[in-house]
Amino acid sequence: MEELKERFSITITDSGVAIQSSEGPGLLFTAVEALMMLDILRHEEETLRKIAEEASPLSFRLGL
Repeated sequence: MEELKERFSITITDSGVAIQSSEGPGLLFTAVEALMMLDILRHEEETLRKIAEEASPLSFRLGL
């Protein structure tokens, strides 16, 4: 089994959100941009869960 490793670090800053990759450059979002992204992700949550479930190598599913 592949060892789990941290791939991203998400930090709430005074001006918004910083997402830092362990393998390269990160992303900086203002508070407004971060809230827009959150809204988009909420609207796409069902599709994202379906894609993740189909891609999962696990033979069982964990409920969230």
